[in-house]
Amino acid sequence: MSEASDVIDGPAPAFEGPVVCTLPLGDVGGRLRDFRDGVFRHLRAMERPRPTRLRLVLAEEAGVEGVRELLVREQRCCGFLAFTISSQEGRVLVDLEVREAAAAALDGLAQLAALAAPEAAR
Repeated sequence: MSEASDVIDGPAPAFEGPVVCTLPLGDVGGRLRDFRDGVFRHLRAMERPRPTRLRLVLAEEAGVEGVRELLVREQRCCGFLAFTISSQEGRVLVDLEVREAAAAALDGLAQLAALAAPEAAR
């Protein structure tokens, strides 16, 4: 097994307070486009090892830094989201994790990914 490189950890999710997204409604369309273009179009596989964790396996072309920048922006409005990004064997691995009360947020993200890249959701 090869070693992961370029591991980037996002801050731990906020385990106190409400599960809420503070992204202004007018910015939602742009954020969805950013996910479609920066993440979902590079999606090769998805894994859901537990309700509070989602792994996205992306093609190397997604680029660790671009994915990191997008997820940092997402954390600003969804403080309950934690992430780790690594590159391994020509792929970018994105591990997203939330507390139990926010599992539905990962359900929604997985559904959007499956709609954008149905071949990767199989």
